[in-house]
Amino acid sequence: MLYDSHCHLDLMTEEELQSALKEASENNVFKMISCATSFFSNERTLELAKKYPTIKAAIGIYPLDALELNELELDKAFYFFEAEIKKAIAMGEVGLDFKYSTKKEEIEKQVLVFTRFIDLAKKHNKPLIIHSRFAQKQVLQILKEKEIQKVLLHSFVDSQKLMDQATQQGYFVSVGLSVLYNPVVAKNITSFPLENLLFETDSPIRFNEEKATPQNVNLIAQKVAELKKISVEEVIKQQEKNFVKLFEKN
Repeated sequence: MLYDSHCHLDLMTEEELQSALKEASENNVFKMISCATSFFSNERTLELAKKYPTIKAAIGIYPLDALELNELELDKAFYFFEAEIKKAIAMGEVGLDFKYSTKKEEIEKQVLVFTRFIDLAKKHNKPLIIHSRFAQKQVLQILKEKEIQKVLLHSFVDSQKLMDQATQQGYFVSVGLSVLYNPVVAKNITSFPLENLLFETDSPIRFNEEKATPQNVNLIAQKVAELKKISVEEVIKQQEKNFVKLFEKN
């Protein structure tokens, strides 16, 4: 079985979703984790998980979206998360994004919100699905300080040094469709331990001028097998073990 560990199915139209679910089933994609990003997408994500057995919900707020919320709105959001977290397989997409946040107060607010998510995930023994654009070092440091164990670093594939550090801290890294065309990512994945690797499509982002869908996990599995010079079956078997270990074992 294959798994899409990071996508955004709540952003699809109903027609797109039905097509994506059909294609996923036909391509042996057994489960998909749909990650919420905004204050309002959490309810939609939970609705999809309730309606479709193959969709699992991750609830949270994208770090840049969190900047738009005032203190009262954030408290309201975390009250919601506390009440609904048992319905979710993970907390995500949460983390830090310093690409568009350069002001000290914005960075401090992101760190504060991220820390609240870590504490909540730890309290309920839920994995974290983490965004870390331009903030990978800071994310790893915070996670280490908070002694968090269950972590998936979303698209954390640009620096071999930081990827190695992530494995040393016991985390999983997810690779997406960039492995098909980015030589740096391909090189990093070639030497990265399969035991710490998961796959993601980040759908419905565009790939080759078309929207990605969970069925594209097949392409990632084939590419990883090619890079590591092993069978696709071996790759699929290990990523299934990884998914179960992170998301389904207490």
